[in-house]
Amino acid sequence: MAPAIKACSNGKFTFDANANPFKVSPKMKCHELMDEMETVFGAESKKAGQFLDLQIQVLWNIKDHKKALNPDDELSKSFVSGDSFGIYGDVQEGREPAKIIPEEEKIPVTILTGFLGSGKTTLLNYILQEQKEKKIAVIENEFGEISIDDALLKQDKMALAERIVVMDNGCMCCTIRGDLVKGLMGIVEEIKKGTGIDAIMIETTGMADPVPIVRTFMSNAELTEELRLDGVVAVADAKHLPARLDDEVEKDKVNEAYQQIAFSDKIILNKLDLIDTDQAISVKDRIREINKYAKVLPAVKGRVKISELTNMRAHDMTNFVNVDLDAEAPIAPELSGHGEGHGGGHGHDENCTEDHGHGGEHGGSHAGGHGGHGGGHGAGHGGGHGTGHGHGKGGSRHDSRVNSFALTREGEIVPRRLSMWMQSLGQLPPEKGTIFRIKAILAVKGHPYKHVFHAVMDVSDEDDAGPWKEGEKKVSKIVFIGKNMDQKFLTEGWERMFEQ
Repeated sequence: MAPAIKACSNGKFTFDANANPFKVSPKMKCHELMDEMETVFGAESKKAGQFLDLQIQVLWNIKDHKKALNPDDELSKSFVSGDSFGIYGDVQEGREPAKIIPEEEKIPVTILTGFLGSGKTTLLNYILQEQKEKKIAVIENEFGEISIDDALLKQDKMALAERIVVMDNGCMCCTIRGDLVKGLMGIVEEIKKGTGIDAIMIETTGMADPVPIVRTFMSNAELTEELRLDGVVAVADAKHLPARLDDEVEKDKVNEAYQQIAFSDKIILNKLDLIDTDQAISVKDRIREINKYAKVLPAVKGRVKISELTNMRAHDMTNFVNVDLDAEAPIAPELSGHGEGHGGGHGHDENCTEDHGHGGEHGGSHAGGHGGHGGGHGAGHGGGHGTGHGHGKGGSRHDSRVNSFALTREGEIVPRRLSMWMQSLGQLPPEKGTIFRIKAILAVKGHPYKHVFHAVMDVSDEDDAGPWKEGEKKVSKIVFIGKNMDQKFLTEGWERMFEQ
């Protein structure tokens, strides 16, 4: 089969149809032939130094040029061996394809969030003063109505950077107001010139909700060619966090403290010197009610290991297969309570709501809960969640409303059911709760690779990770983080996806 076309752009490039015959399967769909034609055209234009993009809208057999073919039809319906096809489409100037950089080699970006007074500035000063191994660019991201004048942009090498301070250790601190994407790309250009920056940290000031920045990274392909979102770190004031979580907010507004905890991959529980042990444990429990999967780091004046803030790969889908998604994140021993039976975490029931009647005991009464982090849950996720137990002497109310939980099941998922279920999650009725974030590793029937899914609010992404090894059990795992989620409803939908 050969294309019967000559495609030109400004007279500089002519596509030679005779030199590009197509050998195709009769079972190939018309749209697949169109895709292949676009690819070949692009490759030929690249050889000529043009970098042109072809987008085909119409395909036909030249024996009957009046009959436009259905893109979903098989070629055998309209072609026989030796036929030629005609096309109609648009030719546009393209850009040279960017070199694909492996995720682990991209410049990591960390979002640092936290309520006013939580200690973000103290932490940043500590990072800039103490960091020796890597040079980190710290962006104070100020969201305001004042935009940067075009004339200033032309004069300033750092796009949209109002203030640049180079530290003694080579680190760089700048303030960006307005378009964060352009500002970040400006920093990337500076790095290419030899600035030597190894990582970027974004401090959210004036807007504590990290979601808009996360959305930006998930929806901007140009940005993620060179950069990767490494993780979201929240600095929490151990003394005042409970009050912030209990703040009443206006209708259609978000509780920013809750958002910070829910969307974070690591939480620095700061100012522990201002509270006693029982208060520290209580604050940790509040955090765990919202987000079981973020690592909690104790701190005074923001002092944590710098290594805890780098190479998290919390948003790198290729790394999900290396993480035990259904295991709760570890916590520091000083926050795990006193007495026996904790096993590394507070053994609360996964079905508990925010209305906990803590009785004040954190000892042996919890031995029947989670069997320690890394050791799996006592009841196990594979066959559904257990009924749980009371909190100390006070007991607790049990229902299906939860704020974070995981589901695990062996077996294969029916592709059509997966698509329908994911669509339903995006249209979850209010009475079923709100899903903030989803991470999943899925075994899809007929698919040889582990399928990875990641969603933050209404933005999602999916990709294939490594292949299922021969003899490996096909186990799917999914983690939900949200608010007032109906676990029973979501679990039933999850179960329906699998081949019975």
